Amino acid sequence: MNGPKKTALKQWLSETRSHPVYWTRVRTQALELGANGCSGVPEFYAEACLEHDIHYRTGKLVDGGYLLLRAEADWIFRCRIQQRSWFCLFSPMAWWRWLGVRWFGGASWKGVGD
Repeated sequence: MNGPKKTALKQWLSETRSHPVYWTRVRTQALELGANGCSGVPEFYAEACLEHDIHYRTGKLVDGGYLLLRAEADWIFRCRIQQRSWFCLFSPMAWWRWLGVRWFGGASWKGVGD
């Protein structure tokens, strides 16, 4: 992923990082969709897991807007954990969970494209 869409997604990640209204919408939409959060792993970074569930079930950002590829949804998930981790980009959990959804999450993807 590169180019204008990646730039726009980076800006969106920055704008929504600590936005309480956005995260309320995430929790509300996740509840409506029956999202289960961090499936099979500890509930660390639960809001990032809920957001990722929404992306996987709708193929879109929480606010609508961009259609997402699966790889973009997984990249956003990794970025969210990195945003919240003391280790930032070097967060081992961000990388482990990203690998987990890349390797094993394909059957759950409801969007279009990988």
